[in-house]
Amino acid sequence: KEGYLFPDTYSLSNQQRETNNKQNRAEELTNKMTENFNKKTAELLGGLSLAESREVVVIASILEKEARTEQDMKLVSGIIKKRLELGIPLQVDATVIYGACRRIAEEGNWSKNCEVIYQGPAMEIKIDGPFNTYIRKSLPPLPISNPGLQAIDAALNPTESDYLYYLSTRDGGQMIYSKTPGEHAANRRKYLGI
Repeated sequence: KEGYLFPDTYSLSNQQRETNNKQNRAEELTNKMTENFNKKTAELLGGLSLAESREVVVIASILEKEARTEQDMKLVSGIIKKRLELGIPLQVDATVIYGACRRIAEEGNWSKNCEVIYQGPAMEIKIDGPFNTYIRKSLPPLPISNPGLQAIDAALNPTESDYLYYLSTRDGGQMIYSKTPGEHAANRRKYLGI
C-alpha cells in the first residue's frame, strides 16, 4: 500500500494497544492511514482516472524523496514531465535505491537502514529492474514513498522550465538545476565532486 498511506500523526487508544496483537494494530493503523489518504486527497485526485491518479502518486512519491520545498518540488515535477515526454530516462537516485531495497528485502537480507540516505546508487544503476530509472525510460511501477499534499499538488502542477537536470548538494540544502548534459556534468563536479 506504499504511496497510499498518508503521512500524519495517528492515535491508538490505550485499550487498543493493550488488547490487540501487533498484527491487528498494524492492520488498524494501515486502515487509518489509507482512509486518511483517501479523505485528504479526494479533492486533488477526485477528477482523475485510476491510471492518472496512480501516475500522480508515483511522481509525488519521487518528489517527496527528491525535493524539500514546494518550489523545488514543482520544478522537479516539471523536469520529470519533460523527460517522460522526450523519452529520456529520469535518472532518479531515489527510485534506484528503493528498487535495491526491495530486491534486498525479497532476497531475505532486509536492513532497517535500506534508505536513500544510507545507500549509494553507483553500483545499483547498472542493475536493471523496474525501479531503475537510469536504464528504463518510464516511471517506476509503484510509488517509492508516501507523499504528502505538497508533493501531490506539485505532481499535479509542475513548473515548466528550460531545465532537464537537477541535483541536490551533499547536505541536501540546495537544488541545482541544469539545461544541458554539459552543465549538469559541471555541476556534479562542482557540488558533488563527481
